Amino acid sequence: MDKRFTPLSQIEQIQKRQYVLEMIQQNPDWPINVVAKFIRTELHLTSSDMAKITKISLQTLQNLEKPYANPTLETMYKLLNAFGLKLLIVKK
Repeated sequence: MDKRFTPLSQIEQIQKRQYVLEMIQQNPDWPINVVAKFIRTELHLTSSDMAKITKISLQTLQNLEKPYANPTLETMYKLLNAFGLKLLIVKK
């Protein structure tokens, strides 16, 4: 957890996680870089913490948060799966 923030109680942590999941579900058009950064910042995680949770290298995770990110499906799966989300590909 990012040391710049006061630690949340367990109830607050659960509420925060639910909020993050709801926001992502309400915005299915967000690009993956926005989703990655939103999860990390809203949950007050450092990049290192997020890398450990997702099992994505720190450098890959940092690149993933950039607008020109071009992650593999495996990287996107690792990111989303770590937070209970699934990757869905839909034909338009």
